Amino acid sequence: MIWQDATIMAACFGMAFAMIPSIRGKHKPAKSSCIITIMLLIAIAISFATLGLWLSFCSEIAIITAWVILLFQRREQ
Repeated sequence: MIWQDATIMAACFGMAFAMIPSIRGKHKPAKSSCIITIMLLIAIAISFATLGLWLSFCSEIAIITAWVILLFQRREQ
C-alpha cells in the first residue's frame, strides 16, 4: 500500500462522515447538485480503481452513497 492511498482514503471517509448532518437535516441540496456531484465522484472513483488505489476507491464509494441518499431524500420532498 502506498501512503497516498491511505491518505486519500482517510480524507474520503472524513468527507463521507461530514455528510451525516446533511443526511439527517431537513435542508437538502438541489437535485441538480446531487446528480452532478455523483457523476463527478464516480469519475474520480473510476480513476482511483484504474490506478490500483483500492482503499481510495472504496472510500469514494462511501461518499457516492451519501450523495445518492441525499438525492433520494430530495426526491421524496
